[in-house]
Amino acid sequence: MVVSALSQDEAIAIISVKNNYLMSGESASVVNQMITYQGQKYIVVAAKSGDSITAYIPLKNSDGNIASLDLEIREVIKTTIIYTNMTELKGNTATANWPFSYSTKNFFYDLGNDFIGLMNDALSVQTLLNAIGTTEAKTIASKADLVQAHSESLSEQSKALSNQIDAGMKYETSFLDTLDTNAATKYETNYKSFFISVTSYKEDFVELGNEISQLNQSISSLDPSKMTAEQQRSYQLLLTKAPIAMSKSTRPNPAKLDSFFSTNDQLRTLIENVFSESKKSDNFASTLEARKTRNEAWKVMYGTNDTLLKIDSSFNTLENAAEAILSTDNKELWIEEDAVDGLQANWSAAKTRYNNSEYEKAKDFALKAQKNVKQVIDGGLKSTQDNSGQDLIIKVIAGLIIIVIALFVFENFIMKKKKKPGEEYAEP
Repeated sequence: MVVSALSQDEAIAIISVKNNYLMSGESASVVNQMITYQGQKYIVVAAKSGDSITAYIPLKNSDGNIASLDLEIREVIKTTIIYTNMTELKGNTATANWPFSYSTKNFFYDLGNDFIGLMNDALSVQTLLNAIGTTEAKTIASKADLVQAHSESLSEQSKALSNQIDAGMKYETSFLDTLDTNAATKYETNYKSFFISVTSYKEDFVELGNEISQLNQSISSLDPSKMTAEQQRSYQLLLTKAPIAMSKSTRPNPAKLDSFFSTNDQLRTLIENVFSESKKSDNFASTLEARKTRNEAWKVMYGTNDTLLKIDSSFNTLENAAEAILSTDNKELWIEEDAVDGLQANWSAAKTRYNNSEYEKAKDFALKAQKNVKQVIDGGLKSTQDNSGQDLIIKVIAGLIIIVIALFVFENFIMKKKKKPGEEYAEP
């Protein structure tokens, strides 16, 4: 069964509405590509405070659950950091300057041909120096041999670098498309190897430049006046080949190497920083774990509470239940007065601990408060039926007393005033 990806809104709702992984003042955004860990797809939400990322929350695309295993979390976050930072860096860098690009690949391929040309020039100079044949010329010829050998070596290194760049470019494209955590280490290794190769290449290039300078200087010091006519003819031919130039119109690329090295050094620092930042995945994993603890307390205290809903459907959160039960109008109505007192103490302690970032203790007090709520609800309200009957009896008795008093007053005062003096009641 194919499971569609969580939408960005769904992912953000999971960590900020159904749960509470964001701190006050933070916003959330979703990394625009999923990460793969051991065949499982993850969508990653980044929590931000201003422009700074404060937390990464990986969600399983299959069910929306937050990653739970330590290695799983660290590897997903590590790959996320590499992806987001590297794509940003690539976007801010000219394509022609990027290490793993067609431009750089072709540049080194052309350099391979250029250094073959330089090697042939050195061979021609060496041949003419040997033709001159003087002791000094033969000594200089050995220097030309060094230039020749070094040029050939740099040609081979150039072709090897071109192939290395091609492989790195293909791997980078695949990695940034699939974002499999298993490929992250090899991705970093590819760049390390490339930069090591370029460093070695640069050292050889500088050494070759010094050898060419020494060769040209030595050729310029030759004294043709001490040569035979035949040697002078070879010398004149030598002057058409020397001084040897590292670059010329037919091989322009070596002259571009200094600029390449400068740009490469800058990019090397930036790319190495990307991989260094990815090592902070351990810190981000610890941050996520702390937020999980906080979220567990929040869910008991402020999240939808299925346990309480089963007890009383009007109480969807512990906060709602506690406030309703402990309100001034309701507090004295409950039979389980001890449970009410316990609820007040435990709920107050839970809120205090939560506000003090003591989330495990806050959860413990909240669970106790939840039990108190169940006790209060199960105990019910104090009955008002007996009191009403007593009130009715009192009212009846009071009414009878009033009637008796009224009759007494009527008979003893009013009737006596109406009776004339000496008047007797006639017998019926």
